[in-house]
Amino acid sequence: MSLLEGHEEQCELHSNLLVLRNVPFFQGLSPDFLRVLAYLCEKQVFAARDVILQEGEPAETAVVAVRGWATIEHGDTVVERLEEGGCVGGFSLLGQYRWLYTLRAVTEVECLLMPRFKFLPQIQARPDALITLVRGLIAAAMDREHRLLQARPGCYLMAGNGDGTH
Repeated sequence: MSLLEGHEEQCELHSNLLVLRNVPFFQGLSPDFLRVLAYLCEKQVFAARDVILQEGEPAETAVVAVRGWATIEHGDTVVERLEEGGCVGGFSLLGQYRWLYTLRAVTEVECLLMPRFKFLPQIQARPDALITLVRGLIAAAMDREHRLLQARPGCYLMAGNGDGTH
């Protein structure tokens, strides 16, 4: 390895670290743990109209948009926009499920991908980080729901009557 290659790796690691520091559910993790996660991330570029995540497929990675933007689609409906710094798939780091939506690049999108198979051994070695991450994921989910409800003031969730009926 040349000196230049080592410098490029350090620059990419630093760049990944700066991105992860701004992901809401990673905030609160220790700097050394974030550095490990930044090292484990995979950078990938998607062309406009590429499918990044496909509805119905296994959810196996968190995705952070570094550059560009994508749409979150359910069927034929655009539900939300994922912009630079935005992240989806945090829960995929902890559990197995299928994507409820498609994430499609609108422009060229550069992403950091955090695969569950790389993440789980790290979190198992640091249970304190797991607690911080779960709190962050819950806060991020509540924030997203709050934004969605405020964006649709005439739309209300069916609360039910407490007996299973609506």
